[in-house]
Amino acid sequence: MSQSSHPPVGKARILETAEGLFLKHGYRAVSIRDIAQACGVTNAALYYYFPSKEALFREVLRQHLTRLLAALQAAGEQAGPSPQARLTAMADVYAAWVLQHRASIFALRRDLLAMAQTTVHKHRKPLRDVAFAISQPFEEVLQEAVQSGVLRPPPLEAHLSGLLFGLLHGILHSQENVADPEALAHAAARWAVETLWHGMAASPPPPQEETP
Repeated sequence: MSQSSHPPVGKARILETAEGLFLKHGYRAVSIRDIAQACGVTNAALYYYFPSKEALFREVLRQHLTRLLAALQAAGEQAGPSPQARLTAMADVYAAWVLQHRASIFALRRDLLAMAQTTVHKHRKPLRDVAFAISQPFEEVLQEAVQSGVLRPPPLEAHLSGLLFGLLHGILHSQENVADPEALAHAAARWAVETLWHGMAASPPPPQEETP
């Protein structure tokens, strides 16, 4: 068989190698040749699985996002039935992920924005799609709290998950030279959720006057 029909490297290894290079150097700085050399194969072996660098990047992003969403779901399930406890556990996982990939996230965000300006219309909003996918598990828990009367509906049709991410990112991005990322992730998640929870807590009904 020819090399094109049986490439000497598997798809999983290509994705793992490409993810490491994209996270370290950014999408635009990494070429197909760079990825092929890191895998020890020819360019043709990569094109056997992926028709372009963009297609490879999108699959890397999808795989990375799938792992994050699975971790968020597992954290929420393990936290128990309380919406606030589930939200805190999920925020903890997300905060740890942000701290672990802080520099890479900014690079990938820049690359996604650049890609949105150069690709065809059906791929114009990749960054928005990623942000929506990450926020959706949080929004579902928050809407559950709203529907059960624990939290008030947000004003102006805003999304409560957006308020939570604003608080969380504000804390994380204000910290430099973090000595203990795990402790910071725990503290940031707890503070952000508690702040949102107390600020959006449904007001208790006014006490009824006793009839004489």
